[in-house]
Amino acid sequence: MKKAALFLLYLVTSANTSAGEFSLVAVTSYSPAVYKGLGSNVTQFSMLGYEGRHLYLRGTHAGYSLYPLGSPLNLILGAGFDPRTLHPEDSTHADIQKLDKRKAGVFGGVTIQGSSQAGVLEFSIGSDLAGNHNGVYSEVVWKLPIVHGLHTVVPELGYAYYSKKLNNHLYGVSTEEAKKTEFDEFVAGGNGMFFIGMRTQFRLFRKVSILTSIRYSNLDPGLSKSPIIESSSSVSAVLGFIYIL
Repeated sequence: MKKAALFLLYLVTSANTSAGEFSLVAVTSYSPAVYKGLGSNVTQFSMLGYEGRHLYLRGTHAGYSLYPLGSPLNLILGAGFDPRTLHPEDSTHADIQKLDKRKAGVFGGVTIQGSSQAGVLEFSIGSDLAGNHNGVYSEVVWKLPIVHGLHTVVPELGYAYYSKKLNNHLYGVSTEEAKKTEFDEFVAGGNGMFFIGMRTQFRLFRKVSILTSIRYSNLDPGLSKSPIIESSSSVSAVLGFIYIL
């Protein structure tokens, strides 16, 4: 489940670029194992970013804001790729290999964003557009951009809530799966995860910046009881470069 690679790319490509600028982002990301028998992921890739007055492209996420980006109050419509997946054949765990495949998805939704001297507060809600699970998610996150010259540090704190359908797609064990494995049947309810993180961007040259991002997340107790996950907490990280085109 390469959730860190693409989700954190969304975070880092929203760094300080001027309106109308394209950027090329080269990234190395690390994310720990989510399911039993699967190793951690270290991934290298590059993607294009764009920041306009209303339109943005941040890795695999795109959106359009009602007011110019950076306005004190804004409404943003967006969609993005959800990379969370399970390929049972990749696991060394015999029972994980017998589970059904969990496909990646696409989410679409709306974000209400408020900005002030106290930081940026965002509330998002959306749903599955790919028809893999028809789940719903919501998220509230607070960010505090700290700008010093050409350098930026952004601590963040938030909570993400996932519906029953989404949680069972990711963490559940169906009756049929329980019959062919040693796992007990597990039906997840509506739960979520707490996260805290920090990202930085340091300008090296006029068009080149180095970026870092680290995030700690912890699943609610209702999800941490899933018998198929490796751990209920994780730390993901990104190191990369931004080149303004």
